Amino acid sequence: LGIPMNISSANQKFDYLASDLFSHFLDGVGEVMFFLKDTNSRIINGNLLMAENCGFASVDELRGKTDFDVFPHELAVHYRADDAEVFNSQKAKQSIIELFPNHVGHLQWIVCNKTPVIDTAGAVCGLLGTCQPYEKSQLYGQSFQDIAQSLEYIKLNYTQNINNKQLAARSGLSVRQFEKRFKQLFNSSVHQYILELRVLKACELLVKSNMTMPDIASSLGFYDQSAFIAAFRRRMGVTPLKYIKKHTIHRI
Repeated sequence: LGIPMNISSANQKFDYLASDLFSHFLDGVGEVMFFLKDTNSRIINGNLLMAENCGFASVDELRGKTDFDVFPHELAVHYRADDAEVFNSQKAKQSIIELFPNHVGHLQWIVCNKTPVIDTAGAVCGLLGTCQPYEKSQLYGQSFQDIAQSLEYIKLNYTQNINNKQLAARSGLSVRQFEKRFKQLFNSSVHQYILELRVLKACELLVKSNMTMPDIASSLGFYDQSAFIAAFRRRMGVTPLKYIKKHTIHRI
């Protein structure tokens, strides 16, 4: 996406990206959702498709919102982690394949790209992102088609006991073929990916439900509370209790 040649500084470029002019320009770019965030992960701009996909009638209604205002808690946690990686590394994250809710709340596979916006002092002042349904993206290919049924099964049943043999059979592949295609798409093993989905769902249950720790562990398919706590700490960097405390304070 080109930025007008008469824009001379990084600060001016950020202002342009945040403008109605750029927002309207992006409305004509196919089925691509566009968003611009500041370093607090507030949405500064977007196109109409992004706003409508988030349940808003206009871009103005979307501006100023955070992921936690718009998306389910567990997805917001995941999106924020990606943002933080871009801000801290000052490097783009591209071709992120992840779940994203459409305008009626149904989860769909999308391809997301996030690029840091650097100011004249060399500091990150925000990020520019795009999202597109996977099947509409340039990445859509045989690997995704081959395991599409298994991905849908994982999305609906990640709290249950699932093994690679089951998933491979659903896709009509050998276990080795299935694992290879999954790794190509997600740069992760199936086991790691399912654990991540469970931990992200746990983030929501810890903050928004009255369930006990053992009940959350059991409902998400963990062997016991200890296994749940260990997996949560590896993924989130804190224990479930510290996570509850942190997000309770932020809501006050």
